Amino acid sequence: MSTGTESTSTYRIEPLHGVANYNVWHIKMRHILIDLSLFKYVKPMAPPLAADKSNESAIEIWNEKDHKALSTISLHVDDSALVYIAGATTSKEAWDTLKRMYEAIGTISIIATRWKLFRTHCPEGANIEEHIHTLCRLRQ
Repeated sequence: MSTGTESTSTYRIEPLHGVANYNVWHIKMRHILIDLSLFKYVKPMAPPLAADKSNESAIEIWNEKDHKALSTISLHVDDSALVYIAGATTSKEAWDTLKRMYEAIGTISIIATRWKLFRTHCPEGANIEEHIHTLCRLRQ
């Protein structure tokens, strides 16, 4: 996944296209952010408070790292998904927006996914490995 230190890391993952690859993208992106020590910025944490001058440095560092996390997320999404997070000002906002847009939750989503899983078949002569990957993705 990584080919160097934090400042020169490159990650090659398929960009987020939508619901079809959100689950896999989410897992890979979480690990990229963890590797870059940026995952805490997408979690429900508050930045340091600006109560006094001693916290100004901590706030600047927080904002810099948060912008780096936002940039990392933005650079790993397809143009069709990027429009939903273009106005995001924090990595948490972008992360939550993508989750809300593409994560299959609720009874209807479960039923629809199960329907796809049970209706999926491998046509004669098709690549069985691709079919297995499709089934695993739906199961996940």
